Amino acid sequence: MEFTKDEVKKRIIIKLVKWRKWGGSHTENILKGLPTHLIGAKITKQALKELIQDQWLIPSIKTGETHYSLNSEKTDEILQFYEKYCKEE
Repeated sequence: MEFTKDEVKKRIIIKLVKWRKWGGSHTENILKGLPTHLIGAKITKQALKELIQDQWLIPSIKTGETHYSLNSEKTDEILQFYEKYCKEE
């Protein structure tokens, strides 16, 4: 099955919302749970880059790895997206 960039974004948002990773709470496990062919794939890197550019994700370098959290200043936008596109999954 071929995944689109939007589907990758949805999976990332679903994971972080369910894990309640907002603001200072972050995780490096953002890609776990994705199909193995998507980990490190160009489409996944593009999805992460767009989420960071839209300021939905906050990257932080911890222990030599990039950790991510959801931007609490964009809570309304993120939760609207989650309710509209991710809730049924």
